[in-house]
Amino acid sequence: MSFMGNEMKIGFIGIGVMGKPMAANILKSGFELMCFNRTKEKILDLKEKGALVANSIEELVEWADTILFMLTTPEIIDSILFKNINDPNIYKGKIIINMGTISPSFSTKLKEEFSKYNARYIDAPVSGSKKPAEEGKLIILTSGDRTLIDNLNPLFLTMGNKITYCGEIPKASMIKLSVNLLILHMMEGFSEMINFAKKGDIDLNSLFEIVLSSQVSNDLYRMKYKNYLLGEFPVQGSVKNGIKDLTLITQTAKETGAFIPLTNLNYEMYLQAMGLGYEDEDFSAIIKVLENNKR
Repeated sequence: MSFMGNEMKIGFIGIGVMGKPMAANILKSGFELMCFNRTKEKILDLKEKGALVANSIEELVEWADTILFMLTTPEIIDSILFKNINDPNIYKGKIIINMGTISPSFSTKLKEEFSKYNARYIDAPVSGSKKPAEEGKLIILTSGDRTLIDNLNPLFLTMGNKITYCGEIPKASMIKLSVNLLILHMMEGFSEMINFAKKGDIDLNSLFEIVLSSQVSNDLYRMKYKNYLLGEFPVQGSVKNGIKDLTLITQTAKETGAFIPLTNLNYEMYLQAMGLGYEDEDFSAIIKVLENNKR
């Protein structure tokens, strides 16, 4: 296997909201790329740009030397990467890279599972949403073999502009969940501020002018404030994914003994949003839960 330039043969599994632009940037950078997705229609435009399309996971694993996956749940990961493989020994010598949000305990389990077949596993979840993914400006958190990760940096730099080494597996996934915990609180707090101000008959344009020029301004709020002005919530990160992350966070907190009272309340808010039918909207739609609750 060669790590020089873009000579790696890359397999990418999971062509969704994040996976598609990430795969497109890998392809654009000149790497050979083969994709697999359960919904084949999502790969058609990548095929037109030169990507190969695998008819099965086994075809992709046999072809690629480096395999990335961006999948949503442990059940889906287990089903696609293990249950659909007749002979898991085809993973021998391969590099396997998780780029999705999973629990630290599951990442450790994946490392142990792939090591049985002499495959090298890297934990590399990304921080960022659809727009940074499209622009190749994701933050990539990595944990695992440092030398191997350094050799993979040319690949990672096709998708992100910052690669941070976090230590041994599963520290990257632990940091990713920690960051997501804060982001989900920030979005709920921003929504709560807006709902509170609206109840006091405050013009949102005036509110945002003050907030976005103050010390609490940040990229997230600058990216999301127009959603509230327009009452439209185009998806960058969905309520459904927020619930998935909060499920992982609360489960991990139980495993580690972390006390997260506000996160538990926030979890209930996002579950209410799903119950109201907003699961496929952007997670800034959490404001609708606040608007629907009357004192």
